[in-house]
Amino acid sequence: MKNIMWLVTNMLRNMLLRNKRTLVLVIGLPIAGVLMSVLIYGNAGGTSVNIGVVNHDSTDITKDTVQFLKGLHKTNVKMLTDKEVDHEITSKKVDAVITFEKGFSDSVKANKPDHITITSIKGAEVTSFIKSYLYQYIDNISSLNQAAEGDDAAFKQMYENYQKAPFHVSTHALEDKGTDQNIVKQTIGYLIMFMLFSAVNLSALITKEKEQRTYFRLLASPVSARQYVISNVITNMILLTLQVMITLVCITTLFHVDMNIPVWQLFFILVLFGLVAIGLSLVIIAFTESSKAANGLQTLIITPTCLLSGCFFPPEFMPDVMQKIADFLPQTWVLSTLKSVQQGADLSSLWLNISILLAFALVFFLLSIYKLNRNNTVQKFI
Repeated sequence: MKNIMWLVTNMLRNMLLRNKRTLVLVIGLPIAGVLMSVLIYGNAGGTSVNIGVVNHDSTDITKDTVQFLKGLHKTNVKMLTDKEVDHEITSKKVDAVITFEKGFSDSVKANKPDHITITSIKGAEVTSFIKSYLYQYIDNISSLNQAAEGDDAAFKQMYENYQKAPFHVSTHALEDKGTDQNIVKQTIGYLIMFMLFSAVNLSALITKEKEQRTYFRLLASPVSARQYVISNVITNMILLTLQVMITLVCITTLFHVDMNIPVWQLFFILVLFGLVAIGLSLVIIAFTESSKAANGLQTLIITPTCLLSGCFFPPEFMPDVMQKIADFLPQTWVLSTLKSVQQGADLSSLWLNISILLAFALVFFLLSIYKLNRNNTVQKFI
């Protein structure tokens, strides 16, 4: 045990104090992953729509329609003249201009809305939003005149009652947690990839020390090969846990993102995946004979599997065949567990997901132990 603790301390000192690349992998990449996720989904809440209005029909119906537009949520209305329209649109001071021509109110009362134009250079993205509210309001006014059956006095009375309705509709803005959940999912997707690359790079220390003959000098001391590998695994686990902690602190404290999941549950899921990542890294090291071969194999394995499992984009975007293949990848089960917990599932009810992740870790460790035991020949690295 004393030898293992000495090896772990020595490895941590070499990796964190003397190797800047390890510092970037362990500390820099998780922060970068959170930042990228915030930048991608941070503006998903939408912005206000700026509308210009030109009114050539000075009637009560038209004036009330303008007031209706002013009352829309996230809508800014600006009164314009004909001469200002082109400048306001081309300078992007307004997203669209609504022009009420003379005769607009008469066409509404005739149940044939006309004499209204919407001008925008942003296309259907803006005009569809405006039409969905404006046309509904105009249809309501037309329905009043239709119900009055041409009686102007009755229409006027119903219209006044409509504008001064005794009931009121109050609106309350609900907190949209979808954006925060997307940030968390994207961040965890990046973190999964970073953990896999970090685990392989840290486990590759075994191969590098074999190449430099340091490994065999260690074995000439009281340190055994088993103690050396166990020390590497413990060191790897400490650094991966540090990655997870940095990521969670950045999400909750630095960027104040609501994860909609208890921190300890997410920590447990990611630390469990850390075991999977270390097991996979040992398999890669066991099946390669040089550090260059290990780097090539890790890229060949990690990047495609992260793509298939949905670390970078929702797996629903992929064909069914790809989604079925992704079910055999550990990253998929981590993201699936995260999604289930965010949707309200209790972690104890997801025992199948946890068991599958443990099975992945166990299989990887057993496979690496078997291969490492067979690679007992002393090789020279050139």
